[in-house]
Amino acid sequence: MTEDVRTKILLAAERLFAERGVEHVSMRQIGERAGQRNNSAVQYHFGDKSGLIQALYDLRLLPLNAARHRMIAELDVPDSRELAGAYVLPLATTVVAANGSSCYARFLDRYLGRGRDFEPFDDRHGSGSREVVRQMSELMDGIGPGVREERLRMVQVLTIRTLADLEYRLDNRQIDSTAADLTVSALVEAVSVLLEAPTDVRG
Repeated sequence: MTEDVRTKILLAAERLFAERGVEHVSMRQIGERAGQRNNSAVQYHFGDKSGLIQALYDLRLLPLNAARHRMIAELDVPDSRELAGAYVLPLATTVVAANGSSCYARFLDRYLGRGRDFEPFDDRHGSGSREVVRQMSELMDGIGPGVREERLRMVQVLTIRTLADLEYRLDNRQIDSTAADLTVSALVEAVSVLLEAPTDVRG
């Protein structure tokens, strides 16, 4: 029962954070959205907002990190399309499977995608994505470091923003699973183009 309560609180927090932003949501509002009559329920289970966000990372990022490591392990000498898939597909597959019931991509977009400080990941959460990014950087070794850094940032922003928008459209029944799969395929293709396109920009 305790785990059920914790999960309800985490899902309520995820949706409220996605809708309003972390800084505009109180612990009491999270408890109310989760159907908790005790005003101290969220503090009891998570301590503070930082602890709650770390628990949300555990809920969402641990399985994504494991999936990304499995994909990396299956690659021999990965090309741009394979690295793009390893970066995009773990979260994209989760978004499509949830069919709008998850708000995690929208939470990421609002929390990580707007230049704010955020609760740091540890290796349990982000080692897979960091390894993919490292290999992406190696693939672009013929491009100047400044341009390479900008392209890697574009990969992150494009991926999070596109999947947040896809999640929103699924939530509001603006798109079906077939169209969602098309969006994901187009996103993988766009990321791979960022990795392999030549450049005239110096830096």
